[in-house]
Amino acid sequence: MYRLTASLLIVCLLVLSGCTGSKSASSKAYIKEHAAQNDPKENNAYTPPSSVDKTQFTAYTRDLQMKMQAFAIDYKKVQIYLDQKLVLVKNIDSTKAEVVAGVVRFINSSVTDEITINAYTPGVIDAIDPEGIWIKFENGNRLRFVPQSGPDAEDVFVIAGNKWEEGTCEVEYANKVYRASCYKCPSIASVRPVIKLADVDNKNKKTKVLQGVRIN
Repeated sequence: MYRLTASLLIVCLLVLSGCTGSKSASSKAYIKEHAAQNDPKENNAYTPPSSVDKTQFTAYTRDLQMKMQAFAIDYKKVQIYLDQKLVLVKNIDSTKAEVVAGVVRFINSSVTDEITINAYTPGVIDAIDPEGIWIKFENGNRLRFVPQSGPDAEDVFVIAGNKWEEGTCEVEYANKVYRASCYKCPSIASVRPVIKLADVDNKNKKTKVLQGVRIN
């Protein structure tokens, strides 16, 4: 009886050890599933904080850019924002779900890489070229904006995209192609880069306080 009990104990230990080793070896092949989301826009609803006074912001335009250059204002030291919430979405292969900047979401049984840039998220102009500007909201990745074109074009910058469809377009971000949309506005072409005028005014102001001249 003792030998039988010992033999059964050894067999059980071997079985448990084999199961544990198998689970450990395959753990890297799984992606932790997020909660099911039927409507990503509702799940990413965002309201700018009440402290944001929109009247303090002005659109970043070509004219404003030229004025900053004339006063030798370093554009990299001026905070820039977007006046609308921006959502970038990309469907990805569930067997190759590698996400750089976004969040892996499982929506209607499909895997989606989604990146959200909330309204008035602080960013910086990473570079300026003859055709447009590059804005980044995180290190290493950036979005391109170009002057608005067309017969009724205004002096504003709009997102540079391809394959426009129903107010959305494709943009390149983090070396991938995403479909970009505006959360509440009808078209992503309505999203404007804006800055605080006070930021430019402060950098354009040189103050010298005179100490006076005393008679010795």
